[in-house]
Amino acid sequence: MPKPDNRSSGPGGWKTTLLRGLLICAGSVTILLPAWLPNRPGAPLERGTVELMQAALLAAATVVMAGAMAHSGHRRAVCRVLSFGLAAALVGELEDFISEILKWPFPDAWVIGALLGAALITIIRHRRVMLRFFETMGHHAGAGLIAAALLIIYVFNRVIGAPQFWEAALGDFFSPEIPRICKSYLELLACYFVFVGSLGLAITLGRREELN
Repeated sequence: MPKPDNRSSGPGGWKTTLLRGLLICAGSVTILLPAWLPNRPGAPLERGTVELMQAALLAAATVVMAGAMAHSGHRRAVCRVLSFGLAAALVGELEDFISEILKWPFPDAWVIGALLGAALITIIRHRRVMLRFFETMGHHAGAGLIAAALLIIYVFNRVIGAPQFWEAALGDFFSPEIPRICKSYLELLACYFVFVGSLGLAITLGRREELN
């Protein structure tokens, strides 16, 4: 009788659990860190510390996914597409800092367009591999974290980051800073989810054998 496959419960199981716990703790500290820093009026929250931390998380996710290409075998195209998408998100996050704070001209639309165009070309050239990835994407927890990040940015953040929501909730105690700060921290949380999700996907895609 063939023996059951116990790879998921092998010696590395506790290490995986410990790593996930450390990532969650590190993410919580990262998200709360700007709240502990001195308030400096010359460095607005959205364009200051939180903005740079968002960019750092996206940059780390891009590097992790790009690094997985060397070990992903025939699924290298998937890592390349995800790397292009993460790099485009990073460019969009850096645009405000470069153009509005440093006052340097930055053609972010062209750079993002070029990155997304390269991702689209890769998808077309490797249709079969990409289709297989999208069919099995729901099996990976990393994809769920990235989907949660997209929901935070494009759905939940539209409500919590809206001044009308806080005006109705706080009435005379409303301050214009409140929705901006909430929106910044929600975007930071989303970037953290993207980083952890990218790390999980990179580990999965970096295995040469096909997972069922």
